Amino acid sequence: MLVVTIPLAAARLGASPVVLGALLSLPYVLPLLIAIPFGAWVTRHGSTLGLRLGATGFIAGAGCILLLPDYYGLITGQMLIGLSQLMTVIAGQTAISNLGTGKILERYFAWYATYCSIGQMIGPLIAGALIDHWGGPDTSFIAIFILTLAMAIAYKLPRDIPAGADKNKLDPKLLGYQAQIQLVKSNRHVQLSIMVSVAAMLALGAHGSFLPVYLETLDFPATTIGLLISLRALSAVAIRPFTSQLVKLARGRYRTMSLTILFMAAGMIPLGFTENLWALAILTILVGMGTGISQPLSMVVLADAVSKAQKSSAIAVRLMANRSMQFMAPLLLGLLVEFSQFSMAYLIGGIIVLLHLLFFLHPPQESDQPTAKSD
Repeated sequence: MLVVTIPLAAARLGASPVVLGALLSLPYVLPLLIAIPFGAWVTRHGSTLGLRLGATGFIAGAGCILLLPDYYGLITGQMLIGLSQLMTVIAGQTAISNLGTGKILERYFAWYATYCSIGQMIGPLIAGALIDHWGGPDTSFIAIFILTLAMAIAYKLPRDIPAGADKNKLDPKLLGYQAQIQLVKSNRHVQLSIMVSVAAMLALGAHGSFLPVYLETLDFPATTIGLLISLRALSAVAIRPFTSQLVKLARGRYRTMSLTILFMAAGMIPLGFTENLWALAILTILVGMGTGISQPLSMVVLADAVSKAQKSSAIAVRLMANRSMQFMAPLLLGLLVEFSQFSMAYLIGGIIVLLHLLFFLHPPQESDQPTAKSD
């Protein structure tokens, strides 16, 4: 819901493209600083506590946006929500990554990503309808706050056993910044997992951050804007349960990842030159399919490539890379829109996504990928 509501609320406050880009980048500032330390914290204390902290932050962030309907509220709320999303993603993905390996893990992460996309699909539809028919962005913010209260269910989750529960088996050297840098430098599977995930974040950032504003300049109503954004999530939802079958059809995870990059680039490059609703829908579906397949595959490759003690920290590294791109993408596109136009912004963004294919020219043998150890 925030994907639609925040840009439209900022636009109605008179935000320029650069200011809007900066505002949309705010949720990713704190995650850049604390992703790796929080990953180590989850290893020591478990996923459940991380989910509870994230739920609390979501409620507080939505409350700030609701109570302070100006730039201060948007800034504070965006920062809190970005931090809370970091906590819930690291904790949730760590819990799932400990449930299995290989094909089993592919299915688990595919369903995890599917449920995430269902929320991304329904949210913009609700926000668009509320903005169009029941009082604008303020009404949408009220609904967002009410919905975040449901996250209090995290306090009913049973405590899990952390990977670092046995202090004698936990090597502190596996959890620091230096260990994660070494992991990324030495593990080709981790590198490719991060690369395809970063490409997806650029596509999502470029497609999601400025698409509502671009469509508003074309005089599309908020309901249609929400529908198009939801269509991207619907495409991801529809394709994710078939992730394992697609990997088999493409003869490997890395070939499948390469195809997802092509889908995302094809959906972005012509976007700014397109004004027809049906053409915009087709491009949106391409972006949705690309991000829908790449994200669960990226999680699986990463989880299979590291030991149990390193999973939380490795997930944090991937998330930090994602947040770096999510931070930079709106700023870059905001500058391009400010000094050129939407067509140039999406063209350059799509070309940058396409360049990620270079990392997949010589992928490692998938049979060489280690299976996560239980430690």
